[in-house]
Amino acid sequence: MKVNGCSPALQEQLTALVESGRIPHAMVLDGGTDAGRRALARELAKAVLCTGTGEKPCGACPACRKAAEDVHPDIQTVEPDAGRKTLTVDVIRRMREDAFILPNESDRKVYILPQADTMQDYAQNALLKILEEPPRYCTFILCCGSRSTLLPTVLSRTANFSLSASRETDGDDETRSAVLEHARELASAAADGNEFALLSAAAKLEKDYDLLPQVMEAFEQILRDAMVRRAGAAGTVSEAQDEARALSGRYRTEQLLAATRAAEDISAAVSLHANKNLTLTRLCSRISAALR
Repeated sequence: MKVNGCSPALQEQLTALVESGRIPHAMVLDGGTDAGRRALARELAKAVLCTGTGEKPCGACPACRKAAEDVHPDIQTVEPDAGRKTLTVDVIRRMREDAFILPNESDRKVYILPQADTMQDYAQNALLKILEEPPRYCTFILCCGSRSTLLPTVLSRTANFSLSASRETDGDDETRSAVLEHARELASAAADGNEFALLSAAAKLEKDYDLLPQVMEAFEQILRDAMVRRAGAAGTVSEAQDEARALSGRYRTEQLLAATRAAEDISAAVSLHANKNLTLTRLCSRISAALR
Protein backbone atom coordinates (compact mmCIF):
# COMPACT_ATOMS: atom_id res chain seq x y z
CA MET A 1 0.00 0.00 0.00
CA LYS A 2 1.75 3.14 -1.24
CA VAL A 3 0.31 6.61 -0.72
CA ASN A 4 2.13 9.92 -1.16
CA GLY A 5 2.47 11.80 2.12
CA CYS A 6 2.16 8.61 4.17
CA SER A 7 5.30 7.49 5.99
CA PRO A 8 6.81 4.08 5.11
CA ALA A 9 6.26 2.93 8.69
CA LEU A 10 2.54 3.77 8.59
CA GLN A 11 2.15 2.17 5.17
CA GLU A 12 3.80 -1.02 6.46
CA GLN A 13 1.59 -1.06 9.54
CA LEU A 14 -1.62 -0.64 7.53
CA THR A 15 -0.49 -3.18 4.93
CA ALA A 16 0.09 -5.72 7.72
CA LEU A 17 -3.42 -5.10 9.08
CA VAL A 18 -4.93 -5.53 5.61
CA GLU A 19 -3.00 -8.73 4.90
CA SER A 20 -3.92 -10.25 8.26
CA GLY A 21 -7.59 -9.32 7.91
CA ARG A 22 -7.45 -7.14 11.02
CA ILE A 23 -8.63 -3.84 9.54
CA PRO A 24 -10.55 -2.16 12.40
CA HIS A 25 -14.24 -1.37 11.93
CA ALA A 26 -13.51 2.31 12.60
CA MET A 27 -10.33 4.32 11.98
CA VAL A 28 -9.18 7.90 12.47
CA LEU A 29 -6.57 9.30 10.07
CA ASP A 30 -5.13 12.53 11.45
CA GLY A 31 -2.28 14.88 10.62
CA GLY A 32 -0.64 15.35 7.26
CA THR A 33 -2.60 17.17 4.54
CA ASP A 34 -6.24 16.96 3.54
CA ALA A 35 -5.22 15.47 0.20
CA GLY A 36 -2.98 12.91 1.91
CA ARG A 37 -5.71 11.82 4.31
CA ARG A 38 -8.25 11.50 1.51
CA ALA A 39 -5.84 9.49 -0.64
CA LEU A 40 -5.03 7.10 2.20
CA ALA A 41 -8.74 6.69 3.06
CA ARG A 42 -9.54 5.80 -0.56
CA GLU A 43 -6.65 3.32 -0.68
CA LEU A 44 -7.85 1.67 2.53
CA ALA A 45 -11.39 1.48 1.15
CA LYS A 46 -10.07 -0.25 -1.97
CA ALA A 47 -8.11 -2.69 0.18
CA VAL A 48 -11.19 -3.54 2.27
CA LEU A 49 -13.29 -4.35 -0.83
CA CYS A 50 -10.53 -5.83 -3.02
CA THR A 51 -11.31 -9.32 -4.33
CA GLY A 52 -7.92 -9.96 -5.93
CA THR A 53 -5.34 -12.43 -4.70
CA GLY A 54 -2.01 -11.44 -3.19
CA GLU A 55 -1.30 -7.86 -2.18
CA LYS A 56 -4.33 -5.66 -1.51
CA PRO A 57 -5.52 -3.49 -3.08
CA CYS A 58 -4.58 -5.32 -6.26
CA GLY A 59 -5.75 -2.48 -8.52
CA ALA A 60 -6.99 -4.93 -11.14
CA CYS A 61 -10.13 -6.60 -9.78
CA PRO A 62 -13.57 -5.12 -10.58
CA ALA A 63 -13.89 -3.70 -7.06
CA CYS A 64 -10.53 -1.90 -7.29
CA ARG A 65 -11.30 -0.52 -10.74
CA LYS A 66 -14.68 0.82 -9.65
CA ALA A 67 -13.14 2.30 -6.51
CA ALA A 68 -10.43 4.01 -8.59
CA GLU A 69 -13.15 5.53 -10.82
CA ASP A 70 -15.18 6.62 -7.77
CA VAL A 71 -18.21 4.59 -8.83
CA HIS A 72 -18.20 1.70 -6.36
CA PRO A 73 -21.66 1.60 -4.71
CA ASP A 74 -20.27 0.23 -1.45
CA ILE A 75 -17.84 3.12 -0.88
CA GLN A 76 -19.58 6.28 0.28
CA THR A 77 -17.92 9.62 0.96
CA VAL A 78 -19.89 11.49 3.61
CA GLU A 79 -19.55 15.25 3.08
CA PRO A 80 -21.45 18.26 4.52
CA ASP A 81 -24.74 19.08 2.81
CA ALA A 82 -24.59 21.65 0.01
CA GLY A 83 -24.10 25.13 1.40
CA ARG A 84 -23.00 23.85 4.81
CA LYS A 85 -19.50 23.78 6.27
CA THR A 86 -20.09 21.16 8.94
CA LEU A 87 -21.18 17.55 9.08
CA THR A 88 -24.52 17.97 10.82
CA VAL A 89 -26.35 15.45 12.97
CA ASP A 90 -28.82 14.94 10.09
CA VAL A 91 -26.00 13.87 7.76
CA ILE A 92 -24.70 11.38 10.32
CA ARG A 93 -28.18 10.01 10.98
CA ARG A 94 -28.70 9.44 7.24
CA MET A 95 -25.37 7.62 7.07
CA ARG A 96 -26.33 5.56 10.11
CA GLU A 97 -29.61 4.50 8.52
CA ASP A 98 -27.85 3.59 5.28
CA ALA A 99 -25.28 1.52 7.17
CA PHE A 100 -27.96 -1.00 8.12
CA ILE A 101 -28.73 -1.69 4.46
CA LEU A 102 -26.70 -4.64 3.19
CA PRO A 103 -23.85 -4.01 0.72
CA ASN A 104 -24.74 -3.79 -2.98
CA GLU A 105 -21.92 -5.77 -4.57
CA SER A 106 -19.26 -6.54 -1.98
CA ASP A 107 -19.18 -8.29 1.36
CA ARG A 108 -18.47 -4.95 3.05
CA LYS A 109 -19.37 -1.25 2.94
CA VAL A 110 -16.97 1.61 3.61
CA TYR A 111 -17.91 5.11 4.76
CA ILE A 112 -15.26 7.84 4.40
CA LEU A 113 -15.73 11.05 6.40
CA PRO A 114 -13.00 13.35 4.98
CA GLN A 115 -14.08 16.28 7.17
CA ALA A 116 -14.77 14.47 10.42
CA ASP A 117 -13.30 17.39 12.37
CA THR A 118 -16.29 19.55 11.33
CA MET A 119 -18.73 17.42 13.34
CA GLN A 120 -20.23 19.17 16.33
CA ASP A 121 -20.88 17.23 19.53
CA TYR A 122 -24.45 16.27 18.56
CA ALA A 123 -23.21 14.77 15.29
CA GLN A 124 -20.37 12.94 17.03
CA ASN A 125 -22.77 11.48 19.57
CA ALA A 126 -24.99 10.29 16.72
CA LEU A 127 -21.94 8.67 15.12
CA LEU A 128 -20.99 7.09 18.44
CA LYS A 129 -24.21 5.06 18.46
CA ILE A 130 -23.18 3.12 15.37
CA LEU A 131 -19.51 2.89 16.37
CA GLU A 132 -20.60 1.15 19.57
CA GLU A 133 -22.61 -1.52 17.71
CA PRO A 134 -21.64 -1.39 14.04
CA PRO A 135 -23.01 -3.80 11.42
CA ARG A 136 -20.41 -6.53 10.92
CA TYR A 137 -19.88 -5.52 7.28
CA CYS A 138 -19.21 -1.78 7.86
CA THR A 139 -15.93 0.11 8.01
CA PHE A 140 -15.79 3.80 8.94
CA ILE A 141 -12.79 6.01 8.08
CA LEU A 142 -12.69 9.41 9.79
CA CYS A 143 -10.20 12.01 8.52
CA CYS A 144 -9.21 15.09 10.51
CA GLY A 145 -6.35 17.53 10.87
CA SER A 146 -6.08 16.69 14.57
CA ARG A 147 -7.72 13.93 16.57
CA SER A 148 -8.18 16.44 19.41
CA THR A 149 -11.28 17.70 17.56
CA LEU A 150 -13.04 14.39 18.22
CA LEU A 151 -14.78 13.43 21.45
CA PRO A 152 -12.89 11.04 23.75
CA THR A 153 -15.78 8.59 23.49
CA VAL A 154 -15.39 8.50 19.69
CA LEU A 155 -11.61 8.09 19.92
CA SER A 156 -12.03 5.23 22.37
CA ARG A 157 -13.87 3.23 19.70
CA THR A 158 -11.56 3.89 16.79
CA ALA A 159 -8.05 2.93 15.76
CA ASN A 160 -5.98 6.09 15.40
CA PHE A 161 -3.27 6.51 12.76
CA SER A 162 -1.20 9.67 12.31
CA LEU A 163 0.20 10.92 9.01
CA SER A 164 2.35 13.46 10.85
CA ALA A 165 5.96 13.47 9.67
CA SER A 166 7.18 13.73 13.28
CA ARG A 167 6.14 10.13 13.83
CA GLU A 168 8.04 8.57 10.97
CA THR A 169 10.57 5.83 11.57
CA ASP A 170 13.09 4.32 9.21
CA GLY A 171 11.08 1.09 9.10
CA ASP A 172 13.87 -1.48 9.54
CA ASP A 173 13.15 -4.64 11.55
CA GLU A 174 15.61 -3.82 14.33
CA THR A 175 14.01 -0.41 14.90
CA ARG A 176 10.48 -1.78 14.90
CA SER A 177 11.50 -4.48 17.36
CA ALA A 178 13.08 -1.92 19.70
CA VAL A 179 10.02 0.34 19.50
CA LEU A 180 7.66 -2.51 20.33
CA GLU A 181 9.83 -3.75 23.19
CA HIS A 182 9.93 -0.31 24.83
CA ALA A 183 6.19 0.18 24.36
CA ARG A 184 5.38 -3.21 25.86
CA GLU A 185 7.59 -2.52 28.88
CA LEU A 186 5.84 0.79 29.49
CA ALA A 187 2.42 -0.82 29.08
CA SER A 188 3.30 -3.71 31.41
CA ALA A 189 4.57 -1.35 34.10
CA ALA A 190 1.47 0.82 33.74
CA ALA A 191 -0.79 -2.23 33.95
CA ASP A 192 0.94 -3.29 37.19
CA GLY A 193 0.48 0.19 38.64
CA ASN A 194 4.15 0.07 39.59
CA GLU A 195 5.82 3.50 39.50
CA PHE A 196 9.30 2.06 40.00
CA ALA A 197 8.82 -0.30 37.05
CA LEU A 198 7.56 2.65 34.99
CA LEU A 199 10.67 4.67 35.91
CA SER A 200 12.89 1.73 34.96
CA ALA A 201 11.14 1.35 31.60
CA ALA A 202 11.51 5.08 30.91
CA ALA A 203 15.19 5.02 31.91
CA LYS A 204 15.88 2.39 29.24
CA LEU A 205 14.70 4.92 26.65
CA GLU A 206 17.70 7.16 27.32
CA LYS A 207 19.85 5.22 24.85
CA ASP A 208 17.00 5.07 22.30
CA TYR A 209 15.69 8.57 22.89
CA ASP A 210 15.29 9.28 19.17
CA LEU A 211 12.69 6.51 19.07
CA LEU A 212 10.54 8.07 21.79
CA PRO A 213 7.84 9.49 19.43
CA GLN A 214 7.46 6.07 17.78
CA VAL A 215 7.42 4.34 21.18
CA MET A 216 4.67 6.72 22.31
CA GLU A 217 2.65 5.93 19.21
CA ALA A 218 3.03 2.18 19.79
CA PHE A 219 2.07 2.73 23.45
CA GLU A 220 -1.01 4.67 22.30
CA GLN A 221 -2.02 1.73 20.13
CA ILE A 222 -1.80 -0.60 23.12
CA LEU A 223 -3.94 1.82 25.14
CA ARG A 224 -6.42 1.98 22.26
CA ASP A 225 -6.68 -1.81 22.16
CA ALA A 226 -7.31 -1.77 25.91
CA MET A 227 -10.18 0.68 25.37
CA VAL A 228 -11.59 -1.48 22.58
CA ARG A 229 -11.56 -4.47 24.94
CA ARG A 230 -13.38 -2.47 27.60
CA ALA A 231 -16.03 -1.51 25.03
CA GLY A 232 -16.48 -5.18 24.14
CA ALA A 233 -15.58 -4.50 20.50
CA ALA A 234 -13.22 -6.22 18.07
CA GLY A 235 -10.47 -4.82 15.86
CA THR A 236 -7.11 -4.70 17.61
CA VAL A 237 -4.04 -3.10 16.01
CA SER A 238 -1.14 -3.48 18.42
CA GLU A 239 1.18 -6.46 18.83
CA ALA A 240 0.87 -6.42 22.60
CA GLN A 241 -2.44 -8.05 23.36
CA ASP A 242 -1.39 -9.41 26.77
CA GLU A 243 -0.50 -5.90 27.92
CA ALA A 244 -3.71 -4.46 26.40
CA ARG A 245 -5.75 -7.09 28.22
CA ALA A 246 -4.06 -6.26 31.53
CA LEU A 247 -4.64 -2.52 31.06
CA SER A 248 -8.30 -3.01 30.17
CA GLY A 249 -8.82 -5.10 33.29
CA ARG A 250 -7.31 -2.53 35.62
CA TYR A 251 -8.33 0.91 34.31
CA ARG A 252 -11.47 2.76 33.21
CA THR A 253 -11.80 4.16 29.69
CA GLU A 254 -11.39 7.71 31.03
CA GLN A 255 -8.05 6.80 32.58
CA LEU A 256 -6.82 5.11 29.40
CA LEU A 257 -7.80 8.17 27.36
CA ALA A 258 -5.93 10.43 29.78
CA ALA A 259 -2.84 8.22 29.39
CA THR A 260 -3.19 8.47 25.60
CA ARG A 261 -3.22 12.27 25.79
CA ALA A 262 -0.16 12.14 28.04
CA ALA A 263 1.69 10.06 25.43
CA GLU A 264 0.74 12.57 22.72
CA ASP A 265 2.08 15.42 24.85
CA ILE A 266 5.39 13.62 25.33
CA SER A 267 5.75 13.18 21.56
CA ALA A 268 5.10 16.91 21.13
CA ALA A 269 7.75 17.73 23.73
CA VAL A 270 10.34 15.70 21.82
CA SER A 271 9.53 17.54 18.59
CA LEU A 272 10.14 20.81 20.43
CA HIS A 273 13.59 19.55 21.53
CA ALA A 274 12.74 19.51 25.21
CA ASN A 275 15.40 18.38 27.70
CA LYS A 276 15.86 14.58 27.52
CA ASN A 277 15.93 13.81 31.25
CA LEU A 278 13.05 16.16 32.02
CA THR A 279 10.97 14.65 29.21
CA LEU A 280 11.49 11.08 30.47
CA THR A 281 10.72 12.14 34.04
CA ARG A 282 7.62 13.90 32.80
CA LEU A 283 6.64 10.76 30.89
CA CYS A 284 6.47 8.78 34.13
CA SER A 285 4.66 11.45 36.12
CA ARG A 286 2.08 12.14 33.37
CA ILE A 287 1.23 8.49 32.80
CA SER A 288 1.11 7.74 36.54
CA ALA A 289 -1.17 10.73 37.14
CA ALA A 290 -3.45 9.77 34.25
CA LEU A 291 -3.94 6.22 35.54
CA ARG A 292 -4.67 7.10 39.16
